[in-house]
Amino acid sequence: MKLTRGEKRGLRELGVEGEFTVKVDFDLPGTDIAAFGLDGERRIGDDRYVVLFSNPRAPDDAVTLVAASDSAVFTVNADALPSSIDRIVFTATHDTRPVSDARPLVVTVGPGKAVFDVAEHLTAERAVMMIEIYRHSSGWRLGTIAAGFAGGLASLVQHFGGEVDALAAGAGTSPTPPSAPTAPPPAPAVSLKKITLEKSNSSVSLKKVGDSFGEIVLNLNWHQGTARRGLFGGAKNVDLDLGVLFELNDGSKGVVQALGNSFGGYEQLPWIELSGDDRTGAVSDGETIRVNGRYFDRIKRLAVFANIYDGVPNWAKTDGVVRMNIPGQPEIEVRLDEGRDNCRLCGIAVVDNVAGQLQIERHMQYYRDQKGFADAVGIRLRWKSGSKD
Repeated sequence: MKLTRGEKRGLRELGVEGEFTVKVDFDLPGTDIAAFGLDGERRIGDDRYVVLFSNPRAPDDAVTLVAASDSAVFTVNADALPSSIDRIVFTATHDTRPVSDARPLVVTVGPGKAVFDVAEHLTAERAVMMIEIYRHSSGWRLGTIAAGFAGGLASLVQHFGGEVDALAAGAGTSPTPPSAPTAPPPAPAVSLKKITLEKSNSSVSLKKVGDSFGEIVLNLNWHQGTARRGLFGGAKNVDLDLGVLFELNDGSKGVVQALGNSFGGYEQLPWIELSGDDRTGAVSDGETIRVNGRYFDRIKRLAVFANIYDGVPNWAKTDGVVRMNIPGQPEIEVRLDEGRDNCRLCGIAVVDNVAGQLQIERHMQYYRDQKGFADAVGIRLRWKSGSKD
């Protein structure tokens, strides 16, 4: 069913009940999709129910997000939402360009049960409310909106009664420190800021929030693409891998990657683990490496890379992006939007432990293999050939 702007429908009427998906498809790099859980006054009452790039899961998995370079898929379990959450508003924002440039910008609820073309109703807005799911005496209902603000994410958060901290707003002053708590401090607030490391903005340092960095998640997402034709006409897909070189403070060094089945370990040395090997680019959540931030003080340096294991190198067509997410911190992303097509490996970023702070610096240089990258960043290892089979 194709929905129109301002339309309201019961989810049961659409054949959607219990747990369902809300998928957003778009075509503009840098577009951020979020779901704001709001109270009865349409305000942010509990920012744990603001689900976005830096907070992909609400409590009890009531709302979860799997984001890719051109889509975002939310899974909503309405039965798991507390009574304090009256509605969920799904939004799209961009830092510098109108969201209308993301055409096609389409929201699909359930497995094709309802489809809403958002972009056709937009003009110059950089922050847009697309649809909302809300409680009603007759049950959960769906409403289409397609309206927003020219001011971007900060305007949207303020509209929902949220506070934009100095980091998110880009202000030069720090907020007034709170009085001493009488109860255990709450979990880190959801960060509404994303930092893209570019040539003009190539590094950033992060301090711990609490006793540790928590779970540090590195994610590689990329488009499935055909790199070359086989001898008898068959298409060959690029197999793009995420990997990390590491050096610990005790002097030990190594690599975590799918090649050679070197998947590492999260709760044991080196406290770095590769959780998946996407050989096609079709897996919605891509490839993920998790770093156990409780042991970050024992890590001296990490060097993040992507490697084309199979297929002719064509970096521009991979549309790859690596994102780092840390609880309570801004998301950091590096886009693989430049490159040398005669090289199979892209050295993406170097993460250093600088007096307990996490400092990440954009690298973006290309090499023939892992050894070239390792030598360039000073993590020298003995290498031998390997495979993933």
